[in-house]
Amino acid sequence: MMKLITWEMDRSHAPADPAERLKLTMAHCEMVKKGIDSGKTKIWGMNPGANHGFSVTDGDEKEIFAMIAQYIPHVKFKVESMLSIDEVIATLKGMMKQG
Repeated sequence: MMKLITWEMDRSHAPADPAERLKLTMAHCEMVKKGIDSGKTKIWGMNPGANHGFSVTDGDEKEIFAMIAQYIPHVKFKVESMLSIDEVIATLKGMMKQG
């Protein structure tokens, strides 16, 4: 089952020095790219204001925790299970058979 991960930057933990902030942001981006290249992260996006975004994964809860723990305390996350259209249709068909 796929999971939607929404995230928001926690600026209270960002370095005050712009060069250090840029270095941290680049490190985060490199970790995201590694997840995409490995196939663990299916899609990832960030708003132009660079303060929130989303990703999609089909990893289990332990894999997701290991992935997002790398970003704490700089990023806050919400993780939600999502159904594919095939799962929705199969569930609806099952309900129709029962009714």
